[in-house]
Amino acid sequence: MNSLYLWINALTLLFPLLLSFDQKVAFYKRWKYLFPAIAITATFFLLWDEWFTQMQIWGFNAKYITGYYVGHLPIEEVLFFFTVPYASIFIYEVIKAYVKHSELFEDLHRWFTIFFFGIAITLLYWYSDKLYTAMTCIILSFIMGTHLVVIRRRYMSWFYFAFAVSIIPMLIVNGLLTAKPVVYYDVAQQIDLRVGTIPVEDFIYNLTMLSMCIGLYQWFNRLGLRSQLRHQKQSS
Repeated sequence: MNSLYLWINALTLLFPLLLSFDQKVAFYKRWKYLFPAIAITATFFLLWDEWFTQMQIWGFNAKYITGYYVGHLPIEEVLFFFTVPYASIFIYEVIKAYVKHSELFEDLHRWFTIFFFGIAITLLYWYSDKLYTAMTCIILSFIMGTHLVVIRRRYMSWFYFAFAVSIIPMLIVNGLLTAKPVVYYDVAQQIDLRVGTIPVEDFIYNLTMLSMCIGLYQWFNRLGLRSQLRHQKQSS
């Protein structure tokens, strides 16, 4: 039982990894853009995670982890920030490959971004004294604001669709993590509003992490495309 969190990570990654070689999606061809995006995102969130763990805003049940640590974080928690973004961006690419009529979604991204920005600002106003709630809302409002004002890319429509789909596996994974619990929280630092056993902040946290990762992933994709175009011009 002390490897439960490790098994959750492994199963989260298993099917997306095996299906990465599907000919239509060919996700493995995107790894060179994906892995840097995941690494940067994971670094940011691991630093945040380490800080909150030291402050005892959350912690980890020794019954369900192997006992290997990076700083104050179980190795399983470190892996979480690689397996979940991989699986989620895989869902994004599958939706792009298999769901047709993208024009149905392309014009919705701005409204969804405004909606999530508004949610973050509202929760921050009412619960600024709760550190987990406040931090997730500050970072989400910054990312959503950046997408509204600076980036304004239509890929966010596909991302929101993928995020909605990813809530299903999230309910399973985070449900297991919070039901046992593998991860426990200081309820004084959150709203203590839950979906089952999952704090509502976890949904905001997940959206924040994945929206950062998708932004970096698309940026690396654009850099790669520009590089290819330069090489084509030079060779022609």
